[in-house]
Amino acid sequence: MPRLFGSPVLAPSGDGRLELFIFAIDGSLWHIWQTAWSNGWSGWASPGGEFGEWPAAIGRNGDGRLITLAVGGALEQIEQTSWSNGWSGWTSLGLPPGGMINPPTFTAGADGRLILFASTTGQDGPPQLWRLEQNVWGGSWNPTWFSHFAPEAQFITGPPTMILDAKGQLQVFVLSDTGVMWNIGQTAPAGPWTDWTSLGSAGAGFSDRPAVAASADGRLELFVRGNDNALWHAWQTAVGGPWSEWVSFGNAGVGFQDHPAMASSADGRLELFITGLDGNLWHAYQTEASNGWLFWSSLGNGGVRLLNGPAVAPSGDRRLEVFVLGSDGGLHHIWQTVASNGWSGWVSLGNP
Repeated sequence: MPRLFGSPVLAPSGDGRLELFIFAIDGSLWHIWQTAWSNGWSGWASPGGEFGEWPAAIGRNGDGRLITLAVGGALEQIEQTSWSNGWSGWTSLGLPPGGMINPPTFTAGADGRLILFASTTGQDGPPQLWRLEQNVWGGSWNPTWFSHFAPEAQFITGPPTMILDAKGQLQVFVLSDTGVMWNIGQTAPAGPWTDWTSLGSAGAGFSDRPAVAASADGRLELFVRGNDNALWHAWQTAVGGPWSEWVSFGNAGVGFQDHPAMASSADGRLELFITGLDGNLWHAYQTEASNGWLFWSSLGNGGVRLLNGPAVAPSGDRRLEVFVLGSDGGLHHIWQTVASNGWSGWVSLGNP
């Protein structure tokens, strides 16, 4: 049985059932999904293919079908063949002129077209961030790659992070190899892109990709792990407006590993999760929608040391579900027992 590796990715199908992908240590990609709305999980299945970069990326097309992307010898795509049902074989989206890319991220803009970003690995030229766009809402990808030269010729570490903000403009956040956070964004909904803006750094510099989500009032909140193994936080002081200074959320007395994950509870409060160096999952959350944070509390680990960054998404009934890789090579799962409140014990979903 192959051991799982890295961080999972997941998203809800159009009917609300969660679908999850994670790599195995041999480079194969594996898939598990809820068999019923907000309840029950399938066995493991593989869509085939061999890949060298993790994690995968998953998101919803404009027509409601899920798309999953992974990097092998090129950027490869599978998609649901119909709404909430079945998956295609792999098709290649090629590579940008800059050569091999790191794992991508993608999401829909204000016009519904998917926009994809991925950075080059640096094997075949200068550091760049590349953009790929759908031709039309729910349609095929335009084969032309657009370049955004990396800020100050610095390499980008980890996948970019992207979100559609309250003004309908996509915002992209990347971390440079010097530990500085950078941002580009659209100047109007579905419009052109700004130049790079530095959001700076703090402490010993930042490490790994950030997490970003919108508070209930539309202000973006940004979190990133530092080289000091603490979690750092910056937020917009007004919708679409300037950013605060960086503030440390500390390290819960244990230090953190990998990247955080964040989602909104049913009551509008943001909830944040990150794996500790002690092998437990740690939790912070807003005490009220758009206001204040309480940190840290441990959600434990169910008896198996947890590794890498978690993934979180709401089930169809709006209860948050969290998934983390365990040191046993299996996927481990915890969930809210009611929307916005209470947590289950840990359950293993095993490995393929």
